[in-house]
Amino acid sequence: MKKILLILSITFLSTQLFAEGFNDNYIQLGYSTSDYKHVDKITNIKGSAEFGNNYSIWGDYFYETGDWDDPGEYETLIYNKLLIGIGKSFPISDKTNITSSLILDRWNNKQTRQATGSSLITNSSFKLNVTEISLGIKNLIAPRTELSLKNNWGRLKSTSDSSRYYYYRPKIGIRHISESGIESSAEYFKVSKFGSNPIQSRLEIGLIKHINKNFAIGGRFLSVKQPDWTENGIFVRRSF
Repeated sequence: MKKILLILSITFLSTQLFAEGFNDNYIQLGYSTSDYKHVDKITNIKGSAEFGNNYSIWGDYFYETGDWDDPGEYETLIYNKLLIGIGKSFPISDKTNITSSLILDRWNNKQTRQATGSSLITNSSFKLNVTEISLGIKNLIAPRTELSLKNNWGRLKSTSDSSRYYYYRPKIGIRHISESGIESSAEYFKVSKFGSNPIQSRLEIGLIKHINKNFAIGGRFLSVKQPDWTENGIFVRRSF
């Protein structure tokens, strides 16, 4: 269970769709801070591109660091995460697409512990592999406004002890871009382990100002429940 919650500390990417007014071909650099116990600084590089026959591909890299005091010891943690996804959309009208995706997610985590009053530092590490598939629908409900519904099914596997967890993640999202180039978005989802109640819920709100057709700056706010924590970030984007 703990490893599932660690994996869920970062938002998963959505299947891409080139909709009216939106450009999902870009590369982006971001920085965030968090009040989560194990992570307080996050650097993120991600990119997305679309190509023929309604296919899309994207990648996402995270470098996260954190440190904290527990009774009798001081601990640090470093996460390295690499995500690669490929999506396929199926237009059913000029405003509606069925979406699907396959996502491969790899984590490499390193942790140190130092007992209070001791100079001895112990090191540990573990790796996690996540595979997800998704199926959803996106619809232009109004000019420059897109509504999406999607469900992801995933498997999390630890390479250290071969344990496996299976989960699903229904999500609803909406985004709008104004004629002046201000893009706003909101996403909400819950994560449940198969055979159990939801183990986590997340709400993310984003705001982007498109300076011109190639450059944009933005910010995001993330609120997570179970455990409770928040994350705030800024980013710059280069579209193509």
